[in-house]
Amino acid sequence: MARINLELNELQAFLAVAEKSSFKAAAETLYLSQPALSRRIEKLEQSLQVRLLERTTRSVRLTEEGEHFRLHAQNVVDELEQAMRGLGERAVRRNGLVSIATIPSAAQHLLPAALADFADDYPGMCLRVFDEGAQEVLNQVLEGKADFGINFIGGEDPGIDFQPMLTERYVLVVRRDHALSHRQSVAWEELTGERLIAVSQRSGNRLLLDHHLANLPKRPRVHYEASHLHGAYGMAMAGLGVMIVPELSLTPAYTPILAGISLEDPQISRTIGLITRSGYKPNPAVERLIQKIRQQFSRYGESRSRPVD
Repeated sequence: MARINLELNELQAFLAVAEKSSFKAAAETLYLSQPALSRRIEKLEQSLQVRLLERTTRSVRLTEEGEHFRLHAQNVVDELEQAMRGLGERAVRRNGLVSIATIPSAAQHLLPAALADFADDYPGMCLRVFDEGAQEVLNQVLEGKADFGINFIGGEDPGIDFQPMLTERYVLVVRRDHALSHRQSVAWEELTGERLIAVSQRSGNRLLLDHHLANLPKRPRVHYEASHLHGAYGMAMAGLGVMIVPELSLTPAYTPILAGISLEDPQISRTIGLITRSGYKPNPAVERLIQKIRQQFSRYGESRSRPVD
């Protein structure tokens, strides 16, 4: 069997000239000088012992042999590029790391299922999840410590691209032995006199809640405060008071003891989205994980036609 003595850059040079019908345009495409491009074509023709191109001062065209060779050369280059992409993908699967910053409610409720599905496709991938408050999540993404984030703030930041995934309402959470626990909905004015459990004033949730409470002529008073939602939920399960929280935070772990009730007049909500640094281009693994997270959020949104409780 005769030895094939061809180089990839020679095939790429030939295909560029064939496509552009111009040595000058092909050289610019490949970031080469015209003499360097000509040497590659000459070397290829010498190896094949045929003339591939007819050149005049005005034009370049393929010979009959060149037309025949072009198709096979294109197939070779395409197959090789596909193989190289596949090797890169396998390397990412074996040794990659994806870092995600997310608000705790998403980390508890929707993210685990997406991560489990992703792990089936990328068993060698390491995953790092920063479940923090909204501002910390935003900072992790801005500083490049996380590939992307799941958050309800960041849309106004010039360094962030915000892609909405879910509009999430706030609900009233009470113990199942509370007088309101069997209601489908409750008006804000009915909460006057209730002991309210809230998270710290440093929380994005608390800022949003205080903004709405400030507009009410009669509003519940905050009696108990916790730094994080899981601490507030512990107080609610102990029967210390009621909570107003994002619906997503009311996970199945709490529902045997606590009930979620729709809040009306007005109904308040927040939009959860995917945040990335402006101009960020995810690698294939990150893109795949983002796709799975979007699917999980979409399924959750479709399932919310049932009652909150």
